[in-house]
Parts: sequence; C-alpha cells; structure tokens
Amino acid sequence: MRRLIMPALIVLVLVTLNPSVEFSHHSVAANFDQSRTLDITGIVKKIEIRNPHSEITLKVEKPGGGFSEYHVEWSDKNSLMRRTVPVTKMHIGDKVTINVNPNRRLPDVGYFRTALLPDGTVLRDCGFTAFRESVANGTKIAC
Repeated sequence: MRRLIMPALIVLVLVTLNPSVEFSHHSVAANFDQSRTLDITGIVKKIEIRNPHSEITLKVEKPGGGFSEYHVEWSDKNSLMRRTVPVTKMHIGDKVTINVNPNRRLPDVGYFRTALLPDGTVLRDCGFTAFRESVANGTKIAC
C-alpha cells in the first residue's frame, strides 16, 4: 500500500507546485475593462472556437509600419452554439473590425463584443443573460 501512496503523493506535490499549471477559471469582469471599448481592424490570422474559451487572432497594421498580433478572447464553443452565433461566417484572411473590451493588464488582448465582417454582417454574442431570458420566455435571441 505504501508503494502506491508515495508515487501518488509525489505527483500531487509536483502538479500543485508547478507554476505552469492553471487551475482557475478567470472572470471576464476581472480581466477585461467593461467600461471601455476599442475597435480593432485587422486580418483574421487564426480562429479557434473551442472550450474553455474561443480565440481570434488578428494581424493588425501598426501606425508606424509593420504588423502586430491582437488576441480576442470569446465565449466557449458550447455557449456560442447554444446561442446560435454564426461563427462560421468569419474566415481566415478576412479583414474584420472587432469591437472589444480591452484587457486590464495585457496589451493587445481584448474580449469580443461585436465583429463587422467584410460582407457587412455584424456578429454579436448577446451573452448568457440574454440567452437565459430567451429560454425563460420561450423566444429566440434577437441581438
């Protein structure tokens, strides 16, 4: 029995002390300034609609020349699907303008609010509150 407990204890200690392991789920309100918004225009470099958070990476032209990357965090895949957000309308290579709440500490990181696509479509994610209210009312979300 002791031979089973010691290796398990060692693994537990190593995992607990490892700074690269992230155990907490972070709050949008804690990390993103919801009192401010920014419009970020760039070319979609990467779209990852996944759990626990989706991410869009934009290639943004710098004012003095050159390019930088801007990372846009978004809701998880399950929530976006439940709220029927048409995420498949955005494609790699599209020039888009995404309205974000900027990160409180990190530059070039924001939280998705809306996106203006090349064809004029505006993607919106009404969020969980609107989804919950629509379910309670038996209606569809109209963002």
